[in-house]
Amino acid sequence: MEYKEPIKGTSISYRPDIKVLDATIRDGGLVNNFYFNDKFIRDLYESNLKAGVDYMELGYKANKDLFDETKFGIWKFCDEEKIRAVIPENNSNMKLAVMADVGRTDVNRDLLDKKDSIIDMVRVATYIHTIPAAIEMIEACAKKGYETTVNIMAISKSIE
Repeated sequence: MEYKEPIKGTSISYRPDIKVLDATIRDGGLVNNFYFNDKFIRDLYESNLKAGVDYMELGYKANKDLFDETKFGIWKFCDEEKIRAVIPENNSNMKLAVMADVGRTDVNRDLLDKKDSIIDMVRVATYIHTIPAAIEMIEACAKKGYETTVNIMAISKSIE
């Protein structure tokens, strides 16, 4: 991989390399067990489009073997058909994302190939000690055609 010099700017300059990700549904779902009505999701989607948000994170791609579907709303699992019932198409520049936790998501089984999905990006959440598993998940998602990112959780507790 080729090294690129970081782009620098000021606090008021436009930086096209910086992207805005809205995690309202995924973060908010931690409070209400992912029970959001369709109108709320659709209104947030439309608001994000108007605001120029780059990525909208819909929720998790949680493993149904580990989480009881009757105890969570649909945004805990982000099944393709459930997403498309609310957002049938995404013909915009805003990309749709889901979070996949190491050890709590089976991307090989539960994630369609990108060509069959409305989802554009998978954000893999990991701790420092599970980075090798995160890399495997990232590679699996990339092989399926998705953009990927990694979210290292509790990094402030890692003192090595």
